[in-house]
Amino acid sequence: MFWMDTDPDLVLPDAAVTCAASPYSLPELRAIYWNEVFPAVRFNMWWLPAPEWRGFELDWLAERILKRNRFGRRLPYGWLHRYSQAWWQRLETAIVEIREGR
Repeated sequence: MFWMDTDPDLVLPDAAVTCAASPYSLPELRAIYWNEVFPAVRFNMWWLPAPEWRGFELDWLAERILKRNRFGRRLPYGWLHRYSQAWWQRLETAIVEIREGR
């Protein structure tokens, strides 16, 4: 398990609200997470001494997503990326709850 210097739990609710308000379906959001965001920022998981979750500059992030994307490809197997899969599952649950009005 990786411990971040900033708790990702603090940003999960806002991320879920943003995703829930988007026009994208849950399968589309899953593809965005795995094929756009994950390839662009997964390097952050391996920084030493510890990765950071304080955010990325938006222009830099957009450029990196366009360079590192996996648009149109099969989604990677979540079990190969357990930590990222666990966060996707939490985000997905929150999105569904918001969209269902819970």
